[in-house]
Amino acid sequence: MYALAKKEEIQLSKDIFPSEAWELISKNRKGDDLVLIDVSTPQEYEDLHLEGAINVNLFSRFFKTRLDVMDKSRTYVIYCKMGGRSKIAKKLMQRLGFRKVYNIVGGTLLWKEEGLPFASGTEGVNKFSFCPFIISIMTFKKIKKILHNVSSHITQNTGIASSSGQES
Repeated sequence: MYALAKKEEIQLSKDIFPSEAWELISKNRKGDDLVLIDVSTPQEYEDLHLEGAINVNLFSRFFKTRLDVMDKSRTYVIYCKMGGRSKIAKKLMQRLGFRKVYNIVGGTLLWKEEGLPFASGTEGVNKFSFCPFIISIMTFKKIKKILHNVSSHITQNTGIASSSGQES
């Protein structure tokens, strides 16, 4: 029981805003304890990333394998374009026993909105491209809404037919 409580004391998994992340990154720039990970697709990473970040694509079949070889005692700051994929990665890293994992809320979109710097050579990014994770969620929600509307329509028509004494 004591070992479990001790592990929880030393493990930190936290969502932080871009300004907090920038402060953390700036303070640790000279040290080698902090690792900045972009969990976006390689194309998204190529288009726009934070200086010093490494790309570890959440959708890659080797994602967990790449995490397995990382030093769990280091501090990790993770992000993606909007913050959804990095939140998933944060939870996975926490389960795998990483000591400190910070997720940048709002990803590079909020980072850019707050006027924080990116790596050089990332100007001219298409800000209207959506990450695949968000597209999947939006598609799922639309399908769910359509199915709900069809189901409601069928139920209403069945109710009308039944109340007027007609057979369906």
